[in-house]
Amino acid sequence: MIDFNEWLMQLSNHYFVPLFSTNDGLLVNVKTKNDRTLLMRSADMENAVISTIENNISNDAWEGLIYVMGKGLAASFQLMYIGKAEKKGVTNPISENIKNIRKNQHKFARWGDGIAYHIGDLSHAMYRFEAYKKPSKKYMTWAKALFETNDLPMLKEPIFFFIAPWFTGDKGLSGLSCSLPAVEKEMIAIASVQFADTLLNVDGI
Repeated sequence: MIDFNEWLMQLSNHYFVPLFSTNDGLLVNVKTKNDRTLLMRSADMENAVISTIENNISNDAWEGLIYVMGKGLAASFQLMYIGKAEKKGVTNPISENIKNIRKNQHKFARWGDGIAYHIGDLSHAMYRFEAYKKPSKKYMTWAKALFETNDLPMLKEPIFFFIAPWFTGDKGLSGLSCSLPAVEKEMIAIASVQFADTLLNVDGI
């Protein structure tokens, strides 16, 4: 079987950057918005998302992006979460998740500050602020896996973010061409075996 990290790091135009804005590498910076305490994405992570979208959004062959959260540097990267953000929306040619990405802090290609998005839900699990729903068990699990403590957002170890564009005809780990939804499923299936101790995707999501 192909080495997962070897395949991942050979994808063209990828970025591999710190996920969070930190002090001394482990203490995550926070911001306050609408009386909510929110964890902060790193500037490098935000630039990687913006560049990946803006550089490809006019390309008809671009299907969207894949992303991976994990720990460890590229050669020893341990995958923790795999996801995607598609170019097309359910009813619109451009998904609301990536539309106007520079100003789209609420959704921000699935990593936005809003509830139902990764940073917003993780912050909700950590700080229990008021929202239209209770903190998700999924993100409570994330918080436990990533952080030493909740009140003081100290990471257990540095967390990195991988992102790459996906184009029609690109080949997955199997060596076969597949769509963005198909490669996400393939990645999760293989990672659930190779990274069983760290992967946080549950029931294929």
